[in-house]
Amino acid sequence: MKNIIVLTSGLSGSSVVTNLLSRAGFWTGDSTCEKTDYNTHENSQLVYLNNLLLKAVDYDENYSVFASSKKIFDVEKLIDTIDLLPFKSFIEKCEQSKPWVWKDPRLWVTVSFWVQLLEKDSFNVIFVDRSISQRWISELLRKNVQTFAYCKKYNCQIEQLIKNFITNHDLNSCDVLFDELIEYPENTLLLINQFLGCSLTKVDLQSVYNKPLYQRVRGAKDLLLATLVYLKNYQTRLK
Repeated sequence: MKNIIVLTSGLSGSSVVTNLLSRAGFWTGDSTCEKTDYNTHENSQLVYLNNLLLKAVDYDENYSVFASSKKIFDVEKLIDTIDLLPFKSFIEKCEQSKPWVWKDPRLWVTVSFWVQLLEKDSFNVIFVDRSISQRWISELLRKNVQTFAYCKKYNCQIEQLIKNFITNHDLNSCDVLFDELIEYPENTLLLINQFLGCSLTKVDLQSVYNKPLYQRVRGAKDLLLATLVYLKNYQTRLK
């Protein structure tokens, strides 16, 4: 099996998808980054190296501005100016445990750098997305207060940048909508298995996802709580 690069704009369910892929034998790293409430299944060394790249181009992660292709170009050009040894050594380490899977929500910015060091036919791309309504609720519940219109525009811009990257490099890719993986698991598992040549089952999905299948991840109660968070913040700004 080829390696996998997961591209996403974050809060898309990509951690569940990456953990699911690890069940099929894709290596996530010697250590992964863990948050207070869940494991991201992001290779810790990949995240560290991405941080170096982002720092080198003064990438602003506060999400106050819309996605820019300028930062992608700046990161891409770092190939000519920085020490490549740590990055090449990391790839060599991953190759010793292939097939591997990389996932980091900032990869949509840095992948233009990495692709110059990877063999083109050595990996596939999985684009993990989520419906805007579900994403907006999740953003608000994490206190990332924003309008629905902003959430939609920001994530649609990142999606377009990712799709442009896939097209420009003529890469094999597969789109996975997290909502459909949870609500209609058999269909999405079949899609993933056919694309990657693996045999993941619903049992594998249930082992990495601890909530009920066949229903929305964020339901009416979550929508109500998210709306209250939004209204509270809106009223605060009016004072």
